[in-house]
Amino acid sequence: MALSKEQLEERKNYIGGSDAPAVLSLSRWNTPLYVWSVKTGQISEKDISEKLAVKLGSKLEDTVSDLFTEETGKKVYRVNETLYHPKYNFLAANIDRRVIGEKAGFEAKTASGWKVKEWEGEEIPQEYIIQCLHYLAVTGWDRWYIACLIGNQKFVWKVIEREEKIIADIIKKEAHFWNTFVIPKVMPATISALDSDTLYQLYHKVEEGSEVDLGDEAEKIIESIEALQEDEKSLGLQIDQQKNSLKAILKENEVGITKNHKVSWKPQITKRLDIQSLKEENPGIYDKYSKQTESRVLRITQKKEK
Repeated sequence: MALSKEQLEERKNYIGGSDAPAVLSLSRWNTPLYVWSVKTGQISEKDISEKLAVKLGSKLEDTVSDLFTEETGKKVYRVNETLYHPKYNFLAANIDRRVIGEKAGFEAKTASGWKVKEWEGEEIPQEYIIQCLHYLAVTGWDRWYIACLIGNQKFVWKVIEREEKIIADIIKKEAHFWNTFVIPKVMPATISALDSDTLYQLYHKVEEGSEVDLGDEAEKIIESIEALQEDEKSLGLQIDQQKNSLKAILKENEVGITKNHKVSWKPQITKRLDIQSLKEENPGIYDKYSKQTESRVLRITQKKEK
């Protein structure tokens, strides 16, 4: 459901359904650090309104709702207000629909055809399960229906029943996150691989010439990085060796078939722009089409012994 500007601003004051998976470290897209940074006002929330998938999802929400009603006979109506937990005012929900005649809500989703396996059988993407359980926690209702139009070719709908133990655990973890990190503005200790952009937004300003003693914790992290890099190098060599073994089996053949796979080794011509020559021979063109970006580069080097 598309939110108004007022609702987007108000979102800073509560954990919503789309925040819940990230707060619980169960999201493929966002992290506890990102949610904390947004809720504490240190960075702006990502604007994804112009993404095609988001636009289509918004436009097709009514279609998904209509298909759900056609298949189930259950009528739904739109809910435009933000709903709040009766006890914890920092837990809220902006839901798509409520089901008439039931203590139940409805969530409409769309997905590309590539995501069909995520919806096979009883499967539901983990983030959406957490989102619906969060809504159940806020509303106190019995169940949440979720429907998805996949690649405009397949329609599925499923139901997530209320499970008190899981819901209580979600509330406990969300309350801990809010009271331990958001209210006192203490950064969460959990840092993930997805946090590069968030960390840059938080610390893009640099005090020139500044230096700080990072201590033993940082030394352990560096040692871990070096060990992982060695493992990565070793695994890379093993992968290349196995790939070369396949080439040796293929010989002059372009394609090879196994029980479960198809392997190809085809000639390919690649053209790459010679940046250095362009810069030297046509500096004006190079400058015209060069795009400057700003970032912070992390480098780790051994200290020289005195």
